[in-house]
Amino acid sequence: MKKTMNNLKKNIYLYKSLFYLTICISVSCVITACSKDRYKKSADKETLQIIKTKSEEVPGMLKEFNIETQKDYNPLENLPIYIETEEAFGANQNIGQEYYLLSLEKALEIAMNCSREYLTRKETLYLSALGLTLDRYKYTPLFLNKNKITVTQQTYDKKVPSEYTYALDAFQTSIPNIQALTGTSAQILRQYHQILEQAGDIAGWTKPDIEIVDKQSAKASLQTGVSMLLLGGGRLALQLTNNFFRFLNGNPNKEAGSVISASFTQPLWRGRGREISAERLTQAERNVLYDLRDFTRYRQEFVVRICKAYYSVLEQRDIVKNNYQSYLNFKASYERENAFAQEGRKTLTEIGRLQQALLSAEDTWINSLRRYKESLDEFKISIGLSTDSLVILDSKELIKLKEEGLKHPQITDEEAVKVALVTRLEIYTQKDIVEDALRKIKIAENALKPGVDLFFEGTVTNQGKTNFEDLNFRRGVYGGGLNLDLPLNQKEERNAYRTALINYERVKRELSLKEDQVKLDVRTAWRNLEQAKRNYEIAQKSVELSQRRVEEQNLLAELGRATALDLVDAQNDLTRAQNNLTSAIISHNIARLEFWKNIGILYIKPDGKWEEIKDVN
Repeated sequence: MKKTMNNLKKNIYLYKSLFYLTICISVSCVITACSKDRYKKSADKETLQIIKTKSEEVPGMLKEFNIETQKDYNPLENLPIYIETEEAFGANQNIGQEYYLLSLEKALEIAMNCSREYLTRKETLYLSALGLTLDRYKYTPLFLNKNKITVTQQTYDKKVPSEYTYALDAFQTSIPNIQALTGTSAQILRQYHQILEQAGDIAGWTKPDIEIVDKQSAKASLQTGVSMLLLGGGRLALQLTNNFFRFLNGNPNKEAGSVISASFTQPLWRGRGREISAERLTQAERNVLYDLRDFTRYRQEFVVRICKAYYSVLEQRDIVKNNYQSYLNFKASYERENAFAQEGRKTLTEIGRLQQALLSAEDTWINSLRRYKESLDEFKISIGLSTDSLVILDSKELIKLKEEGLKHPQITDEEAVKVALVTRLEIYTQKDIVEDALRKIKIAENALKPGVDLFFEGTVTNQGKTNFEDLNFRRGVYGGGLNLDLPLNQKEERNAYRTALINYERVKRELSLKEDQVKLDVRTAWRNLEQAKRNYEIAQKSVELSQRRVEEQNLLAELGRATALDLVDAQNDLTRAQNNLTSAIISHNIARLEFWKNIGILYIKPDGKWEEIKDVN
């Protein structure tokens, strides 16, 4: 009965310990689950504050930055409806098909909200600033709290006396009573006991029995501490520890103890000073600034690419219309000339030439229609829409561009270069990288010095108690001194120093190269702009001449005096000139945006619009 009660108590201890451990784990899981959203909000708040603060140092950077997408944002909401009516685009095959009409302004807005590439670049910037939060955190007090509870059960073999041994012990204990009852000498009784014991040894009856015993124990370790990395290179640490051990069965003894320890270390030579010890934080701060500049530059390039792609689709659409009109003109010419042939006024050779030109015009129209549809699908992908989206670009944007004519900047290439050297963010970044390299030389020089660290440490223990109020600080162990690390093996440090010197010279050359590249970009953009202007003027004159030629050939054809070769050449030249004029006005518009971008003064608004520059003083 007693043994059963002991086993019951052991199991109760075990189950209670496991129950408390389960409760701790469950509470921890609940707290973690409830904290997920809080962690996300905390990360966003700190990271976005870094971006907002540093954005003030970057001209053209977004004032409000966020990577969260609007879940209720519908890119096609409230867009005007367009029904295709032009036969050049297969209107007779898709009667009544409705499309969303997409203006350039709306396309830029959609791209800023839906473009996969743009959203990825925003996330990359966010992750850079998020990494900085960790580097900053390392220079704040870091708290530690580790608790460990262990319940252990193990079995071991325990030797217990046999039943024969128990009987011999009972007989030996009863010798005085037997002597009193029987009058037998105690010496004789002890001799009988000895004989029985020897007989039991020979027979193996006195051999102990083996009993399997369960042994359970509980052990707890509670550890709390705080450490801090100082900007001057030092480190401060404080740690409190409680240990508790108890057997749950058998001898229920327990052991307990508490420890408080503190330490402080300060470099006096190698690693001393904020510039040396906080280099990682310094570089992380500057890297975020560089990434902000890169993102601002990327937004300029992204908007120009979207505009270029938008107008390219409109150009392809205009080419389809021109090619289709050319096909219709050839068809009318063929029918007219064929009527003359019926009267014997045209030869079969001339009719064959026109018929061949008609087939070629039809093939050109069909191929241009395919290219137009492909370019439209590619544009949808670039702004983040599905290729299944029924959208069509607004041709009024091209008409408006043609009506406005050229907006040619009144600035020389040398003036533009001077502006670019002041405004281009890449140059500022490269100059900062030169400063980084110079700072790393000083750090490498410091690493060549001997290591001399001043340290203080102390430990106070209290065996048998877990209450920190009972600690006796007068019985603590305290110490301090100097750690000396002589520079006897510094091959790695030597190589790092020489590498830093070489890197410094390299980044200085890269700065010079970057400035020359900026000058080249600006001058190339200026030449492209001038060339685009000249191409537009030539294309205008070419269209005028081609129109007069076609009109003249049509008049001669009505009189029966035109030749098939002249008709074909005039019509082909007009179609080509019209396509070239469309291409020229678009090329000039894109070249102008490229020019402002390369100067560094194309400022992009949050919705993707840009500020049009009229003049540069």
